[in-house]
Amino acid sequence: MAPTKDFHGTALAASAGAALLAAVALAGCAPVTAADPTAAPPSGSASATTTGSEGSGSGATGTGGTGTGTTSPRPTSTITPVPGVDDDRGHLPDTCTGLITAGRWDDSFAAMPLNDPTVVGDPVEVPKDALTPVLQPDGTSLYCVWRDPRADITFLSIRVAVVDSTKTYAHLQSALDGYDCAHDGYGYRCQRISQDSQYPVTDGDTYSTRGDVGIHIQQANIPTSGLLDDVIAHVF
Repeated sequence: MAPTKDFHGTALAASAGAALLAAVALAGCAPVTAADPTAAPPSGSASATTTGSEGSGSGATGTGGTGTGTTSPRPTSTITPVPGVDDDRGHLPDTCTGLITAGRWDDSFAAMPLNDPTVVGDPVEVPKDALTPVLQPDGTSLYCVWRDPRADITFLSIRVAVVDSTKTYAHLQSALDGYDCAHDGYGYRCQRISQDSQYPVTDGDTYSTRGDVGIHIQQANIPTSGLLDDVIAHVF
């Protein structure tokens, strides 16, 4: 398999300064100036939730190409609201395909099987990540994996979960060592680009948090310029 030279339509630079810019652009994050992390984001339109349990095999699973999960009303926040930080206007779609613009990624990861049981398990097992320690007790989460079971490395996964907005920003600051992070005016984004340890391809790992919603995108050997912004647009 040939190395991935152009991960998101922008060549990965060799120098440290250019690498930083490439890192911010991996999942579609444009370079931004620092902003107040407590700034309240504008309202949005997505409106459904999917319930799953961390690491217990009860996460949302896909059926066919829709990634349909078990839906339930959005629970009332169990944390003490913090003005300008706690914002419950973001909502989890009830399907994986509800996270992205229809047709936009058909020539990319969306062409691969979604939540194939041989990949994610049956029921779905949600792996632990940097969002795990700050999840809301209700466990509301949507986990989606696009991957051909025959593929050695190529895949893309998106996790969107309800998190404790009073802890998430500080936790990601300390937990994501080696990531390039920035405030985008509405939330906090962190990203790391690396060469896969086993295959000659580029891996990407991206986190974003805004209000009480956390997003985690992992990908290998798949260019997706603008994906994070697309997901955010469907959650807020």
